[in-house]
Amino acid sequence: MNWIDKTDDFETRDWKDKHLIKCEILDNKIEVNLYSCADIKNYEIYVSYGIMYGIVYVHKDKAEALRDEIKDVIYNDYIVNGYSDDMPSDDFINSFGEKYNICIPSDIFFDEEEFMKK
Repeated sequence: MNWIDKTDDFETRDWKDKHLIKCEILDNKIEVNLYSCADIKNYEIYVSYGIMYGIVYVHKDKAEALRDEIKDVIYNDYIVNGYSDDMPSDDFINSFGEKYNICIPSDIFFDEEEFMKK
């Protein structure tokens, strides 16, 4: 089982002040994406692993290495524990969240600026 690059599957890679650099999928269930931001010093790593999802903010210089580390951590947990609807475990979510400071920004679900225009 390997990570599959799906970056080229996107018609557009830009959303608001972000640009999709890399989108990788594992077993059609897990996703780790890397985005550059208008603030060129900072990048975002989007993670979706079962019931756990969110954004890890990282400095541009450390983004690729951190993305690879996150992919390895998730891959190892997935291989050891398998996958079910409630994956990953609460212990994994808590330790991952603490280590990587994963966040859920308000615009992850909808574009508030666009919503308020209507």
